[in-house]
Amino acid sequence: MSQTPHSVIIRGRGLKRYYRRGIETVKALDGVDIDIHTGEMVSIVGPSGSGKTTLVNLLSCLDAPSAGELSLDGKLLAGLAEDRLAGVRRGLLGFIFQKFHLIPTLTVAENVELPLMFLNRPTDRKATLAVLTSVGLASRADHRPKELSGGEMQRVAVARALITNPKVMIADEPTGNLDKATGEAIFSLLHSLVKNQGLTVIITTHNLALAYQADRIITIEDGRIVKEERGER
Repeated sequence: MSQTPHSVIIRGRGLKRYYRRGIETVKALDGVDIDIHTGEMVSIVGPSGSGKTTLVNLLSCLDAPSAGELSLDGKLLAGLAEDRLAGVRRGLLGFIFQKFHLIPTLTVAENVELPLMFLNRPTDRKATLAVLTSVGLASRADHRPKELSGGEMQRVAVARALITNPKVMIADEPTGNLDKATGEAIFSLLHSLVKNQGLTVIITTHNLALAYQADRIITIEDGRIVKEERGER
């Protein structure tokens, strides 16, 4: 188990996300209350169409709720314009996706440093190597993506998300394209970052065996939270 979670870093109350599909109103999320604490790993699970992706998109400021209140790191986000939401994302959130999205012509180190360039922050090779060391890839810094395994490419994606020093990591099906052993290794890596660095991780996955290794498991069905459980670690 990771360190005992403490303060709430993301809080949602009465979150709803409705949209129109022809004459039908789709209730993708239908009144969700949720707290995410610092220093915990939370798995969000549920069948396709259950609302888990919608919930994660709201929690990560990629979408805005139709109703309800959302706060991130103590800041109430209701009514913020997209450019302000983007500023919140850049300062606090890191993202890992199922697809690695590495640029083949760049080295591993250069791929990791990309977010800093987008944020007009200076790069520091020592800091880059430190992040690569944390994911076990320091020796691969000057390699190209085509020289890596699938698991190594996902580790690069983790390092790229860490380089901006986020407080919250959003991992959307990060093991979906990996074999069982490699997926377990990536999940263990994320858990070690929670334990050793105090990172908060929100992960979506269809792999229930991995999901139950998190500190907390939240099950979504029909746009509502139907169950919360403690993990097995």
